[in-house]
Amino acid sequence: MDFIMAIPALAAAAAAAYLLLNKNASSSFRNSETNTRIDPSTSVTFEVLGPGGTTVVASPTNVSIGANETALSASVKGLQANRLAYQTSGSGAGTYITSINNLAQLDNGPLSGWLYKVNNTFPSEGPAVYRVNPGDTITWVYTNDLGRDVGAPAVIFEGRGRKVPVNNYFVEPK
Repeated sequence: MDFIMAIPALAAAAAAAYLLLNKNASSSFRNSETNTRIDPSTSVTFEVLGPGGTTVVASPTNVSIGANETALSASVKGLQANRLAYQTSGSGAGTYITSINNLAQLDNGPLSGWLYKVNNTFPSEGPAVYRVNPGDTITWVYTNDLGRDVGAPAVIFEGRGRKVPVNNYFVEPK
């Protein structure tokens, strides 16, 4: 877990080293897909990890954001920049991502699906309402076990007879 916590610092150090070594260095990044400059003061980093968080589906990509950008809208930009197929479900504040790169929720069992983190924390709000800030890192990770396998906090409580929110969708407690 300490290694995962160090990833943002390592990424920043790598970016700084690149800028120092690059003859045409500037204070901006390039989006590798579009080859356009991305201003780090108005961007987030977007990435996607496969089942159990052990495989990289989309390497960290810088995505420009505007005012009041949500995790969902920034994620859609990141998915498009990486040319990854995706599907959403729901509407308005309840919109969430159900499939990335042809891997959909429930494909790996009844507790599998996509969860997202911002700065290595699983928000309690869905991605359509969570506001991101410049410098944030949005990570989508596919869980096979309702988040237990990817370090998400416990969300199911025994004896509760109502649905509880789990990042992207609601589940019926056992």
